[in-house]
Amino acid sequence: MICKNRLSLSQKLLLTQILAFIIVYAVVMSVVPSVVYSISSRPEVETAMHFNEQVGMRISQCFNELKRFSGVVASDDELNRLLKEYITSPNDANMANLRLFLSNTGHKDGVSSYRVLGIYLEIYGDCPFSTNTVGLSESTKSYIRREILPEYEKNDKKIMLMEPFVFSQGDSTTLFGGNFTKGYGYVQEYHKNGMEGRLVVISSYDEIVYIVQDIGDYCEDYVLLNEENKVIQPGTAYSSIDCGKVLQNMQYGDSYLEGSYVAEEGIYAVRWLDPGGWKLISYLTRDEVLSKNRSQSLMILFSVALFGIVVMIALIMIVRKFIRPLSEVSEQMRAIAQGDLKVRVMIRSQDEIGRVGEAFNIMASRLEKMIDEIVEKEKLEQTMRYSLLISQVDPHFIYNTMNTITYLAQKGRNEDVMVVNKAMIEILRDRLRIEISEVFDTVRQEVDVVKQYLLIQEYRYEGTFKVKYVVEQEAEDCLIMKNILQPLVENALAHGILGNKDENGEVLGGCICIAVSLKGETLYVEVSDNGAGMSEERLLEVMEENTRWERGANIGIRNIRERIRYVYHTDEHLQIHSRKGMGTTVSMCLPINVEEGKNGNIRVSEK
Repeated sequence: MICKNRLSLSQKLLLTQILAFIIVYAVVMSVVPSVVYSISSRPEVETAMHFNEQVGMRISQCFNELKRFSGVVASDDELNRLLKEYITSPNDANMANLRLFLSNTGHKDGVSSYRVLGIYLEIYGDCPFSTNTVGLSESTKSYIRREILPEYEKNDKKIMLMEPFVFSQGDSTTLFGGNFTKGYGYVQEYHKNGMEGRLVVISSYDEIVYIVQDIGDYCEDYVLLNEENKVIQPGTAYSSIDCGKVLQNMQYGDSYLEGSYVAEEGIYAVRWLDPGGWKLISYLTRDEVLSKNRSQSLMILFSVALFGIVVMIALIMIVRKFIRPLSEVSEQMRAIAQGDLKVRVMIRSQDEIGRVGEAFNIMASRLEKMIDEIVEKEKLEQTMRYSLLISQVDPHFIYNTMNTITYLAQKGRNEDVMVVNKAMIEILRDRLRIEISEVFDTVRQEVDVVKQYLLIQEYRYEGTFKVKYVVEQEAEDCLIMKNILQPLVENALAHGILGNKDENGEVLGGCICIAVSLKGETLYVEVSDNGAGMSEERLLEVMEENTRWERGANIGIRNIRERIRYVYHTDEHLQIHSRKGMGTTVSMCLPINVEEGKNGNIRVSEK
């Protein structure tokens, strides 16, 4: 009792909150996973069976198409006539007619080439023989005679769906005209006009694999079983599906072709494939159900809300007797809570409540001072950041310019050295003006900087490009964001003109057009070239806000976009249009008046 009375009011409140939090948190967190899994199991089963149904129907469609085509071949009158003709006169010409007819059967029936890779027909009787489509390899025919037909006879079936087999090296490309790794087939009796035999149609199993892999969009673990429940297509190298356990505990759904099994470890969905008796089993683990089910979020939010209400009720009941003395202080502090940091709490006692009020007054004073300091610091940081954006100089440009000066000096072209050096000095002088008052410059000054830059480039790439200036006189005195034209011209030259090469790698050259016009309160700026241009995919990458570029790539566009956003609070003023091989156009529509903004006292004056 003595120890309890020694506790301060803040300590009592803290201990009460900790105790309530531990109890409620433990209860909620122990119950939520089981509740979420129990609630979401049934909808997840329906989703899984529906997904399996869609995939299974596509696979069954392949099987049925193969079955239908086999029936077409088996009942074909012309094929029967050619078989009789060969039996009557067994020579190479008649055999060639047979093989050619079989080879054209798929094309005549309109079946896709990958669904009929080959046909093998074996006729019994006094003079048994076999025939096949043109190009069917000996290894494939040997596999059919050695593995497929004996199995067919053994099971005494009228029809049979062959299990997948791997083509021998080179068989799929040389014989079937495609690149297939596995095949499967359909076997049925051939019985027409007194002739009996066995008909085998070989199809691409790769198509089945592609269809089954769509299950991966829903769950990671799945298997495809044959009629004897043998795994013929696993979804992962180490599947954790116990097929026997699943099939034994499975409950049928709305159809005899589907079923499900909900276990502690996860959800299983089964789909029978007709014809063939194959089965598709997908497995969604408990963790996957809890992580992907949308209802989980709602349940968590509900649990947190319930937790908060329980804690609040518990705290109200426990600390009610402690909050009464704080009513007066609470009223005085409410004004500060509304944002009036000049108001202070009146201290009337030296007990714990008085110490709280005194500490709050100190905190309010410091908070007011810190907010003022943060605002000033933010303004300074924004100013410095924007100034650095303006003053960015590409080190490669300086390096290349110095190389150009060295080359001209070695050639004794001293006057050209002075011209290039003066141009570079003018560019560097313009870049190093980083005061916030120089965020903007006149269009005339910006065009002059571009001319100095292009003068240097003309010495470096003699005769490679031309420049056209279309600057309206009334627009020359308008203010424009500093150093906004030169990066665009640099991109047009580097990526447009110099990137436009012939098949031998020679630069074809081109023209850069710089246009500035004034219409009303809007300044229109356009930099275009007839160079290499960009594909739609590349243009989307350039315009993408979150694209991660290699060092030095598209610095100009990023720099301009950030500065436009800094001044106008949006980057919609910048547009890029480009077509591969047709050139690129960068256009900007900039208001000539900018109101005072959050980033500092910035105002663009009219001309």
